Amino acid sequence: MAPWSRPVAIVPLRGAIGLTVRATDFLPLFDSLRRRRTVKAVVVDIDSPGGTVSGSDRIYEALTRLAAEKPVIAFSGELCASGGYLIACAAHRLVVQPAAVVGSIGVISVHPIAVDFLHRYGLDVRVTKTGALKDSGAFWREPNEQDIAKEEALVGEFFNLFVERIELGRKMDPIRIRELATGEVFSGRQAVANGLADQLGNLDDAVQLAASEAGVRPRSRWYGVRRPLRARVLGSFASQLADQFEERLLGTSRPRF
Repeated sequence: MAPWSRPVAIVPLRGAIGLTVRATDFLPLFDSLRRRRTVKAVVVDIDSPGGTVSGSDRIYEALTRLAAEKPVIAFSGELCASGGYLIACAAHRLVVQPAAVVGSIGVISVHPIAVDFLHRYGLDVRVTKTGALKDSGAFWREPNEQDIAKEEALVGEFFNLFVERIELGRKMDPIRIRELATGEVFSGRQAVANGLADQLGNLDDAVQLAASEAGVRPRSRWYGVRRPLRARVLGSFASQLADQFEERLLGTSRPRF
């Protein structure tokens, strides 16, 4: 290997999954790193509160495919929560700083209900639909028993998937995982003590570990995704707000990790 080569790729994964962090951006990136001969190991630098179930799971599976061929180390010095933690479980090891916030294992589904607001201002919504559940979760009506039962079943199914992914990646007892899956977060030190992370350290430590696993020098290079035009113009936070508003307005909110 040439002395100037940088065999360890660092990939920043920062923001809400499904909004700032999009599976359609990270799937081709991870596939490219898997095929790139000069990349011998990968460190994923995670700072994410989680996000959509589908987006989190798609990125998890893409990172799993990469980890099947090259050493992958997850690192978090900030926030590695919910869907962000799920993605970290695809790596061979998870390195966290002592003050990192880790965990929030669980699923949440939130639907705003604006029935009283609409009535107060004399507004109404006309709906034409083909099935009783087509507008389930819509803000213009109260959920009925069927809505609630269907949503609880879906949230439960996604929670079981979350636990299965952690069990597979962390090699943990599923009973212990469920004991920790209260939705609470842990400090980096607590995460290591509870088996949710492997060791304390910084990004350099994660790079050193990845290089050691690959048998190469700890020289690294950053690889990232190109942000969409709206995020570049408005900024990441404003772009997230715009996406969230659009999702709520259209009544397409989904269960989230």
